[in-house]
Amino acid sequence: MEPHEASDATGSDGAGDGQAPGKPAAVRALPPAPNGSWPLPSRIVIVATIGVLTIGVTLHLLLVFLFVAPLNAISKEYNGLIKGYVYPEFDQNWQLFAPNPLQSNIDVHARAEVAFPDGSRRTTGWLSLTEQDLREIRHNPVPSHAHQNLLRQAWDFYSRTHDVKGRAIGARGELSEDFVRRIAAHRLGPRIDGGQVVKVQIYALYTPIIPPKWSSDRGSTEKTSQVLPWWPVSKKEFP
Repeated sequence: MEPHEASDATGSDGAGDGQAPGKPAAVRALPPAPNGSWPLPSRIVIVATIGVLTIGVTLHLLLVFLFVAPLNAISKEYNGLIKGYVYPEFDQNWQLFAPNPLQSNIDVHARAEVAFPDGSRRTTGWLSLTEQDLREIRHNPVPSHAHQNLLRQAWDFYSRTHDVKGRAIGARGELSEDFVRRIAAHRLGPRIDGGQVVKVQIYALYTPIIPPKWSSDRGSTEKTSQVLPWWPVSKKEFP
C-alpha cells in the first residue's frame, strides 16, 4: 500500500501533467494588474482642461502681441476687440526705456468720507496705497503681480488719459477713473468705524529722482502733487 500511496502523492504534485515527479504544479498566469492610470472620465477632464488653458494662453499672447506690434491689417480689423481685452489690466508701458524713462517716484494716497447712521459724516486721514504695496514687496522673493503692478499701471493709465487740467480724454479717461476709484475703495474698505464709505479722494505725490553725480543733468528736486476731486462710491464698487 505504501508504494501506491506514494504514486498518488506524486501524481497529485503534477506528474500527471508531464512535470517531473516531486516538483509543484505550475501556477496559472493571472491577468496583468492595473497600471494605476487615471479612469477615463478623469483623463477626459484633464485633457479638456489642458486644452482650454492652452487656447486661453495662446489668445492672450496673440492679443497682447497685436496690441504692442506696429499697426497692421489684423490689428486694424480687430482694433475694438484688442483694446477691449488689453485695457486696463494688460496695458503696456514702455517708459522704462529711452527716450522718456520715468524720472520720479510716485506715491498714491487715498482717503474716504464716511457716513454714519446718525446722519453725521467724517473724513479719514490719508492712506498711502503705494506704501501698502511696498510692504508686501520688500523682502519677498516672489511678490505678487498685483502688488507690483496693479496700482502703478492704474495710475499711469489715468495720467495718460487726462489732460493738464485733469479732464478725461474720451471713454478711456472715464474708464481709468473707474479703475483708480475702485482700487481706492477696495483698499479703504466698505465700512470704517461702523460707518459706510460714500466718497473717496486720491492724490499723488511726485518725488524727483536725483541724477547721478556723473550726470550733467541738474533736474528739479522739488516735490509736486496732484489732488483729484471727491468721487462718490456705492456698494457695487466693493468686492
